[in-house]
Amino acid sequence: MNIPTRTLAVALLVTAVLPVMVGVAMPASAHPFGAPPTARISATGSQVEILYTASPDDWFALGSAKGAFKDVPRQLTGDEKLQRSSVVRDYLLSTITVAQDGKPCPGRLASLVGVTDNGARFSYDCGRPVDDLDVTLRALIDLDSNYRTVLVFAPPVQQAQMLFTSTTTTQHLRFSGSGVNIAVIGLALWLAFVVAAGIGGLVVLRMRRRRKSA
Repeated sequence: MNIPTRTLAVALLVTAVLPVMVGVAMPASAHPFGAPPTARISATGSQVEILYTASPDDWFALGSAKGAFKDVPRQLTGDEKLQRSSVVRDYLLSTITVAQDGKPCPGRLASLVGVTDNGARFSYDCGRPVDDLDVTLRALIDLDSNYRTVLVFAPPVQQAQMLFTSTTTTQHLRFSGSGVNIAVIGLALWLAFVVAAGIGGLVVLRMRRRRKSA
């Protein structure tokens, strides 16, 4: 095989193999290694809310995986296609769940208008006041195991962030005993110090008066 023929063969081989390599590599490496999606959780009485946010790239990856962009009018934006997809809504409701004492809390998903900017807002009715919960965050993680989701607690709960991965998509959360704000604790300590200082000052003042009268 002469040099021109060999060069042509190599070029044809690269042309044939490169799309296959890109097709295999892109789903695993396009999005999961950026900023992770975030789930912000809050609980009031028996009601639980989760705000799930992700990057626009992650939302479009989810929509592509669930067929949200197929067989829809071309003039629609990506956000509008996600908003109209019942498959995307069903997927989110099945992969972001809350359970109390082993029983699922019925969940509702608000409108997905502006989802890539504002996220998806879930509300759950757990039937009785929330002390602890089992929370499942599988969205995107079940599509690519490289994804991670960070769960954060809304104030006034003071808890460390929790990381959900492909091996820990469900975790147990405790709300009881954790809802005291650090600022409230600081104020209580400061007031205790002021009271103690005041009592100490009165004691010293009385001792001085006794010495003078003696």
